[in-house]
Amino acid sequence: MFRSACVVRPSNRYTRRTALGVAALLTAALATACADGEPGPATAAREVPLTVIERDGQTMVLAPVSIGGAGPFMFVLDTGASVSAVDDDLARQLDLPRTGERQPISGVVGQDTVPVVAIGGWELGDVRLDPADATVVDLDALRGGRPLQGLLGSDVLGDFGRITVDYEEEVLLLTPR
Repeated sequence: MFRSACVVRPSNRYTRRTALGVAALLTAALATACADGEPGPATAAREVPLTVIERDGQTMVLAPVSIGGAGPFMFVLDTGASVSAVDDDLARQLDLPRTGERQPISGVVGQDTVPVVAIGGWELGDVRLDPADATVVDLDALRGGRPLQGLLGSDVLGDFGRITVDYEEEVLLLTPR
């Protein structure tokens, strides 16, 4: 039977004391950071106020979005949409730059190929969003008298580690990755 043992001995008497001191400092730092059980600033969820509309058995969640310092405009939170969209009237009003691309879309209002705009500076509530492209669509059919000017899809919402919709408190919690 083969037996092997490896023993590491400190080269001087201060090495063990230094290692124990470092371990104690790390333990104290970890205990302090976790003492209240709350996530640290890097993982803290940001809150965005929502408007929850329930009508005819359907629920629509609207969130305030500002674009280029204008707004807020009400966008539907649509985790089932793969791309975000801006109403054609709002795109014209804000003079959003077209990318030259056209993108096929399909949804409740049918299928179409629509223009794409670039959105540089925009915020969801007070949470800054990364620049993104959005399709330009006519949202009149979905509006139904509601203040609907766009929709946020999974292309934008997927940039967060977690999104939580609190329907009762009408708050969106965004946790960064």
